[in-house]
Amino acid sequence: MRRYLKSRRAISGAVTALILVIVSVALALAVAVFAFGLFGTFGSSGQVQAIGTPVVNVKNAKNQGYYNIILTVQIKNSGTVAASVQSVSIGNITVAAGNANLVVTPSSIPGGFDGTLNITITNQPNLPGVLQKGNIGGSVPVSITFSEGSLSPTLTLQGVLNGTTA
Repeated sequence: MRRYLKSRRAISGAVTALILVIVSVALALAVAVFAFGLFGTFGSSGQVQAIGTPVVNVKNAKNQGYYNIILTVQIKNSGTVAASVQSVSIGNITVAAGNANLVVTPSSIPGGFDGTLNITITNQPNLPGVLQKGNIGGSVPVSITFSEGSLSPTLTLQGVLNGTTA
């Protein structure tokens, strides 16, 4: 039995150290690639991103008792698939695509788009507190759901109320 144990050979210390260095470098590269997004995003998430802080304005529609809510946000579609807005929530007001009260410009966000997305929700009879004059300069919760191929990513943002005539 003792003879068997003596005849077994182990990996030398130098080879072990070399293997550990190679594994460490490979792990560091993998972490760096994911951290800096060099692989891009995978199929489980969308490619549409908001750049900067969305700006919200409220206009009284010619003193007729209803309001128009205007959202301006910088958008980047880093994918190759066009995206379109499916629904928008500003404060506690949610409007889906196809509703006459939702106006989106541009209506389709092509792959590679980097520009301004303007969204207007019209004919709102009441405004939540976050869209009242007392909140100018304050935070407004904004949620935009896109249709992007087979995906439906949602951007959840905090906008700033820039102005209101309410």
